[in-house]
Amino acid sequence: MIDNKRISAIILAAGSSSRFGKGDKLCMDLCGKPLLHYPVEAFRSCPEVDEIILVFPPHQLENGKGLFTEQDGLRFVAGGPSRPVSSLNGIKAATGDIVLIHDGARPFVSAQTISRCARAAAAHGAAAAGVPASDTIKICDSDGVVVQTTRRTNTWHTQTPQCFDRTLILEAYGKTNLTDPSITDDCMIAEGQGIEVRLIESERNNIKVTVKEDMVLAEAIAAQKGWGSKRLTSLTAIGQDSHRMAEGEPDRPMVLGGVEFAEYPALAANSDGDVVLHALTNAVSGITGKNVLGGRADEMCRSGITDSREYLKAALADLENTRLTHVSFTIECKTPHLSSRIDEMKESIAGLLGLSADHVGITATSGEGLTAFGRGEGVSVFCILTAEKEEWN
Repeated sequence: MIDNKRISAIILAAGSSSRFGKGDKLCMDLCGKPLLHYPVEAFRSCPEVDEIILVFPPHQLENGKGLFTEQDGLRFVAGGPSRPVSSLNGIKAATGDIVLIHDGARPFVSAQTISRCARAAAAHGAAAAGVPASDTIKICDSDGVVVQTTRRTNTWHTQTPQCFDRTLILEAYGKTNLTDPSITDDCMIAEGQGIEVRLIESERNNIKVTVKEDMVLAEAIAAQKGWGSKRLTSLTAIGQDSHRMAEGEPDRPMVLGGVEFAEYPALAANSDGDVVLHALTNAVSGITGKNVLGGRADEMCRSGITDSREYLKAALADLENTRLTHVSFTIECKTPHLSSRIDEMKESIAGLLGLSADHVGITATSGEGLTAFGRGEGVSVFCILTAEKEEWN
């Protein structure tokens, strides 16, 4: 509370993370906790804040609640199809006289910045965090041609929180076309109705995580703050698979490691029968702990996807903060004779994994014909895969 005015914090977590890529950026691990944990704790640590409202997409509202084991002082609201609508939903749910609207993707906001912005809004009606521009900002046309150079002394990078007298901003929202795609923050809505917004100098590390590259900077800031540091954990997994020789399918060639052996019929399988990639997919599943073959791959196969490279891609998509370092195969069979094609197979597998071919090993044996595979009844493959995973101390 400030001057007998209740303060409501609204943290926006209703975006789609479309520019971030795969995954919800607000759930990304930062020092062992979801990124969204940090702005929530910053507002909790600010004594002037009376309530915190988290705005999630409607379909993720329950999952959002599950991110917080301690929910004292937290309220949860469904967002809308755009940022302005999500902000408005939060403002309508707020009970405070002053509302502080903050991007959930800004984990490093300080309690001091929150307090200064809130006090400025309580005194003047509208305020926002920001920092003076250190670069020269140029305005260009659609062809990239400079049409104006701003005066750096008057140019700021606007951040959040953006803070308003609740009655004032609600009235401004009511007079604004919220479907206008050019509206990118709440200050624009206030400015559009003639409300003066004061910029309050914040910290430069109050960054917004928008794209994956921003996480590298976020991790560096977190380490500098002493929140945690990363360590590399070495991982090893074994994958195995085997297939019988097929009969009656001469038009479908054998495929091993993504390489076709046109002179041999395909191995018996619902898919293309690439037993090498199947063993590799199982090894990747051993790293991630999420099985692909026998589950997702069967569904893909039923839908007409029979290329084993697609199953491997599905398994690789489960890797998080993990870098593959080496893979080795031992193939047991009588035919085909692999020695002349091993380099081609290594190049194919390396390309699928993003490795150098020097980090792919392939050996082949007939096992002196002691097993069914050595006697020509099928092909068996063992795969050993190593990786490094980044984890927080």
